[in-house]
Order: sequence, then C-alpha cells, then structure tokens
Amino acid sequence: MKNLLIKGNKTLAVATGILLGGAILNGIAKDIPISHVEANGSSDIASLSISTSRQIEETIVVKKYIPNESTKYTPDATKVENIRKYLAERNAPLADYAQEFVKAADHYGIDYRIVAAISVIESNGGRHTFKEYNAWGWGKTPFESWTDGIWTVSAGISKYYSKGLTTPELIAPYYCPPNAVKWAQNVNYVMNQIGK
Repeated sequence: MKNLLIKGNKTLAVATGILLGGAILNGIAKDIPISHVEANGSSDIASLSISTSRQIEETIVVKKYIPNESTKYTPDATKVENIRKYLAERNAPLADYAQEFVKAADHYGIDYRIVAAISVIESNGGRHTFKEYNAWGWGKTPFESWTDGIWTVSAGISKYYSKGLTTPELIAPYYCPPNAVKWAQNVNYVMNQIGK
C-alpha cells in the first residue's frame, strides 16, 4: 500500500509540474507579439490579413471588380500617356494596360500613378513576376490577367486610402514592412518620373 501511495504522489507531482510549466509558457507566449500575415485569393475575393497573437491589427478584403464595358467613361488621356510612356521606355508588359491603371485609379479614388509605380518597384513593370500576372508582390496568388491584377491591387490600395494612408510613406509599413523606408522612396521616385 505504501508503494502505491509513493507512486501516486510521484505521478501527481509530475502531472502538476507539466500543467504548471504549460501555464507559465502560455503566459509568456501571450506577452510576445508574433506577427502573422496571410493573403488568400479566389475568384470572388482576395484578402490580406496581418495579425498578432493578441489582436487583429489590419484586415483588407478586396472584392473583385469586373469592369463594365457599357460605361461611357474615358480616362484622362494625359495620365494614360504618362504611364504608357514610362512603362514602354522600360519594355514593361504593363505598358499596354496604361488605360486600365487610370480607370481603376479613378474608380477607387487613388493616385493614378501609385499602382503602376508599385509594379515597377516589385517586378520591373511585370517583367519579373513571382506569380502569374502578379507584378505587385500582392499576396501569394496569381491573377487571372493583368487587368485583374490592376483592378484588385487598386481596390486594395483604396482600402489604405480609406484609412487616411494616402502616400507611399504611410502605406509602406503595411505593404512592405521589412524595407518600408526604401520602398516608399522608390515608389515616390517612380511616381514622380511618371508625371503629375
């Protein structure tokens, strides 16, 4: 009987130690902010989430925009030419989509140069993409076409604008956190080269 009691106490002591250790580790883990970034895409929605172990800091949900061809809207020809010329000088595949950049920017109320400038910084205007038609380093998925990419990224950038983040300097800590300052400088430089 005495042996059973001793073995029972040892088992109880070990179990208590394991539970106490788990409780301590859990308490420590709650104090360490661990960043987690997710980007998902589907045919209807693309989303970007940035969160820590404590709270969700940022969630951007972008619904895919399908341009309505029956609309009689014509984008500013000077803006279209500014983007087309800048990208064409660099043999960028996106040069042929200059009108889409301006249409999407006007639709979402963002600077017409920013999405084109980001494409230059991230992929040399679509020349070196890591996923098909993804010239922006946007999430982990490819786009269906250049037009799809332009509209999806423009919609995403508009979410930053809606939070008052309307310049590359303000967007950079969320878009490119490891290299925010340099990224913002580069995007601004390209935007200024494209025109006003």
